[in-house]
Amino acid sequence: QTHQKVVLIIDEYDAPLLDVVHEEQNLAALRRIMQNFYSPIKSLDPYFEFVFLTGITKFSQLSIFSELNNLYNISMYDQYSAICGISSDELHTQMLQDVERLAKHLHISVDETFALLKKKYDGYHFSKHSEDVYNPFSLIKAFASGDIGNYWFESGTPTYIIKLLQKYNVSLRDVSGRDASVEEFDISPENMTTALPLLYQSGYLTIKHYDPMFGVYTLAYPNEEVEMGMVRSFASNYLIPASGSNSSFVVKFVKALLADDMEEALIQMRAYLAGLSYRLSNKTERDVQTIFYLLFSLIGAYVKVEEQSAHGRADIVITLPNVVYVMELKFDGSADAAIKQIDDKGYLVPYIADGKRIVKVGVNYSSEERTITDWIIK
Repeated sequence: QTHQKVVLIIDEYDAPLLDVVHEEQNLAALRRIMQNFYSPIKSLDPYFEFVFLTGITKFSQLSIFSELNNLYNISMYDQYSAICGISSDELHTQMLQDVERLAKHLHISVDETFALLKKKYDGYHFSKHSEDVYNPFSLIKAFASGDIGNYWFESGTPTYIIKLLQKYNVSLRDVSGRDASVEEFDISPENMTTALPLLYQSGYLTIKHYDPMFGVYTLAYPNEEVEMGMVRSFASNYLIPASGSNSSFVVKFVKALLADDMEEALIQMRAYLAGLSYRLSNKTERDVQTIFYLLFSLIGAYVKVEEQSAHGRADIVITLPNVVYVMELKFDGSADAAIKQIDDKGYLVPYIADGKRIVKVGVNYSSEERTITDWIIK
């Protein structure tokens, strides 16, 4: 009608494939269907100005687009790094009035609101020198509701991510902070041998640093919303207490901490773990470590919790305004041994200069009783 060329835009081209990415037989059949769907694009090339495809995964390396040999993948180019999100510059200029309105709703300053939005929704990087990109869905939901929430995860449970982590036997504590070459994470999910490619391509991990000397990227959670969403989703599949809920335990534990009552906090933990006993039978030390990681990650939404990141540091460090709890966990050992390790390894040293009261906490977990059995607080 217009004698002009057509622009073809296809969003979420990979959505049907993601539904069956774990099913080898169905994936192969659906791939053939998708190939037939996309094959006419090549024959219609004279009529197209350009074709633009979006998706979260890189299936294009395989036979879906076998006839489209002129596709140009712009995913990891700096000039396109903010094409699918809201950049920091856009937030501070074009969306300033939205931030000011949100600040009024939250009864905090505009600067505090910017800091809160950055912590919650910023942090996405898709190239070596990417702009800071905010999650547009969560950001706009926050403006519309006048409140800060975990909107991305509330919109749907990432079940395929949970299945993927289970398939490759990945501990959630090992997900973030990974160093990898581009060949390890920018590949088709059909070719992957680890969970890394899908975690990166679907936005659960993002680029935090690039080392040009070694050509290595550091991948980590983009922001607090994604990290807490992953922890809660994983916890709902891993922690199923006989009674009560994960949330009620966390609230009771944190309230005890804020009341400076570690004894009560550990009593609550012992009762909670006892409720998990039927799930913990025949579990290994690593399984128990995962449970503690999940619990203290959930607690970290309310107080500052640091988990062990290197040798010479206690298993758990909880920082409150006036006190620092340095905690060591033992599996079928003793609370005495845990306290001795804190002393022998000098775990308190990094916190002495803070001027806060420091409390040592040694805790033992018994595989026979499937809960924590003894602890020492000094």
